[in-house]
Amino acid sequence: MNILRRENMKDFIRQHGIVSLKELSAAFPDVSVMTLHRDLSYLAGEGEIQRIRGGAKFIGEVGASEGDIPNKSAKDIIARKAVDFVREGSAIYIDCGTTMMELARIIPDMYINVVTCGANVALEVAKKTRPTINLCGGVLNRNNLSTTGNFAEIILSQINIDVAFVSASGFSVEGGFTCGFESQASFRRLLIEKARSVIVLMDSSKVGRMLPFTFSGMKDINYLISDKTLPQNILDLAKEHNVEVL
Repeated sequence: MNILRRENMKDFIRQHGIVSLKELSAAFPDVSVMTLHRDLSYLAGEGEIQRIRGGAKFIGEVGASEGDIPNKSAKDIIARKAVDFVREGSAIYIDCGTTMMELARIIPDMYINVVTCGANVALEVAKKTRPTINLCGGVLNRNNLSTTGNFAEIILSQINIDVAFVSASGFSVEGGFTCGFESQASFRRLLIEKARSVIVLMDSSKVGRMLPFTFSGMKDINYLISDKTLPQNILDLAKEHNVEVL
């Protein structure tokens, strides 16, 4: 429910470019002001919008229709590329986020060990009968239903991971892969150290964005999966570090 509401809110902000809290309250009359603030903080942390005084501003192309910027389709494209890396009998990590939810949805019902910090990802995988699910405990982020912090890192430190599917809210040549929360960045740094293979899933709209916290550079990953062909400087950087871009 939270994910759908936030996607609708993001679309509304995209259509209008800049919106006030009053406009958002009118557009989402069943949502409390406190929840609106939480949703805006989540979207800002994911690099989707920018918080401004009394409202929010969309980051990216303003006024585009859903057909022009098919975020749902982008998530589908990325998830379907990523699912080819899932092998029966392996231990995989699935990060939090809407693209990861799509990956969790389409993973075949096979004998695998799934590790995640996303409560909603765990519930999606739980709809299948064969995967074993390991949910990293910790401090729950109510905005995206993920857990981070010391407890989550202690659990992660004791698990061997074959393939880690990692989210990124932004990537820039100078800042690397970034996110909006320090605890999330700390958790992902440990994850990258633990995993045999690291695959970043990031839609093309995140390229050029730099959020406050860097969790890895191009040299730290093995694959970068996106929905569209990325700019040449990004492709050159990936090639320099032997990163395969899909």
